[in-house]
Amino acid sequence: MNNPRVEEYHKTMKLEKTTEQDKKESINIARNLKEWFTKEAIKKMEKDFLKENLLVIKENGTVVGFLCYRLEKNKMKIIWMGVKRELQRKGIGKKLLFKLEIESKKHNLNIIQVETLTDKDKYEPYFITRNFYYKNKFKKIRYKKSKIQGNDDLVILEKELTYKLFSPKDLKLSNSS
Repeated sequence: MNNPRVEEYHKTMKLEKTTEQDKKESINIARNLKEWFTKEAIKKMEKDFLKENLLVIKENGTVVGFLCYRLEKNKMKIIWMGVKRELQRKGIGKKLLFKLEIESKKHNLNIIQVETLTDKDKYEPYFITRNFYYKNKFKKIRYKKSKIQGNDDLVILEKELTYKLFSPKDLKLSNSS
């Protein structure tokens, strides 16, 4: 990163597994992102948070971003992801993806998958969403036609993880040059 303010910001953030309070804070983030999450989506999200895995990033003890996922046969699947509006485009989503990559490697999975609205959908929030995934090396795999008339078609994006997972001691940085 080239921006010292953003680098300093990241030092105050902590990546952790979640508590019930974290789930509530994550739902509140989603409720404040009405362009992305409808009331119906929030209801589904609440149910998914009970049965699926959830990662969060906190700043000063408060959740600022979340990622809900599940393990499937040969991949990790992102179900929901959100970052507080005022903190978007500061690397929080990228940190969540990195944590998911580590979780994927722990389970010997080399693919992360997500479904979102297709490129044909010009709705600005999903244009931003797709660009986020493309910038993070996700590629289009296929289109998924909606089975329900009136619902949106989806694009399936995947990221292949080609690197090996290091042990925590391999990742320790030395203060000496």
